[in-house]
Amino acid sequence: MLSTSRRGLLRGAGSLSLAMALNGLAPGRGVAGQPISFVGWTFRPDMVQGYVDYFNKKYDEQVNYSTLPWPQFHQTLEARAFAGEVVDVMYCFHSFRERWSQTGLIRPLDDLPGVDEIKAAMAPANLESLKNKNGQLVALPYYLALYIMIYNEPMLQQGGFQAPAASWDELIEHCVKLKKDGASEYPYLPNWNPTVTGTTTQFLTDCFADGATVFDADNRLVIDQDPGVAQVMERWQRIYGLGLVTPEIFTKPSTTDVHRMMFTGRYAYHSNHSNYLQTIASNTKESLLAPKKAKMTAYPGKTGDTYMWTDSYVLNANTTALESAWKLMRFVGANLDKDWTVQRKWAIATGLDNPYPALYEEPEVISSYANWIDLPLLRRQFGKGKVISAFKEAWYPEYDARAVPILHDMIRKTIPVGDAIKQLVALQRSLA
Repeated sequence: MLSTSRRGLLRGAGSLSLAMALNGLAPGRGVAGQPISFVGWTFRPDMVQGYVDYFNKKYDEQVNYSTLPWPQFHQTLEARAFAGEVVDVMYCFHSFRERWSQTGLIRPLDDLPGVDEIKAAMAPANLESLKNKNGQLVALPYYLALYIMIYNEPMLQQGGFQAPAASWDELIEHCVKLKKDGASEYPYLPNWNPTVTGTTTQFLTDCFADGATVFDADNRLVIDQDPGVAQVMERWQRIYGLGLVTPEIFTKPSTTDVHRMMFTGRYAYHSNHSNYLQTIASNTKESLLAPKKAKMTAYPGKTGDTYMWTDSYVLNANTTALESAWKLMRFVGANLDKDWTVQRKWAIATGLDNPYPALYEEPEVISSYANWIDLPLLRRQFGKGKVISAFKEAWYPEYDARAVPILHDMIRKTIPVGDAIKQLVALQRSLA
């Protein structure tokens, strides 16, 4: 967590810059074309640089784009901000937005030109998730994701299964048979990697899919009050105890690395972020399950709901080039070009989804998705996407990270389910 002095410094700087920023947008005060910095985590930097170059040329701007490795992305930017550096526009993982908002590192967007039109174009649940606890919009969407269930169609056919599992019991039965028959040593590949995009989001998904409550309306962890949560944990223990999940999963460095395991065709079922099916099902150079041998099915569980989140672009409260920075924000996170330039590129090139429904009316997007997924099925799963507001609490990032080893110990039965629940609840209470 940030120290008290760091919080105070950033909050003070943010308050000062807010006044400067408002003046900066007054008629005659904006400085278009002023150099600005844009920092993202390292994912498809070639593509990002391409549309940044396009933006600079078309709008006569001077955006300097760079990347930071994912594992220390937010911590590095916080350290740089504390040292006095201003990164005008930044990527931000959803569980860090409130922390950055409260410390004054980023500024609200509600007073900026065109923001009402942007809000109106967005799906309500995602719009709400981009607001801070005070109800202010503090980010524009980079992408949205939710968990889906993916299956290996040739392997299921080899096992004599005519359709993917419609329940958890059936999925386990399929995996047990496939393991017994020698078709797969580890038939199920859940996203139990040790990062905050892995185990904890998989846990939320599987709880939601069974209708279990994780956080209450006050964002308190209440998994000790819903027996459905213990049932999810017990199922995880059973799946691992049956030898259906590779121990390798606990040490994979990222969610991206986990989905690449599916390229090998050695797994029957895989649960992960929705966009990862695109490379599994269409990358013929790397994936043995391309083209379209890996498919999506409805997520199993009593409700079939899954965890959904929206990651984002945020605007530094200390920017001295507000006009240019906000223009870049609208270009990458909204529809400044009126043809979904950036969102369309992400959807087609990587399968990243977006909370603007109009994007899915674009013929090019519809045609591209048909190459790797049943788009109507994906849209129905979006309808079952559940967002939480607990990530808007300043304590959430630390809770999210420290919950992972507890869940891993529970899966391995190093600690019983009841003790894991007590430890998680105690952890949340200690941080809140």
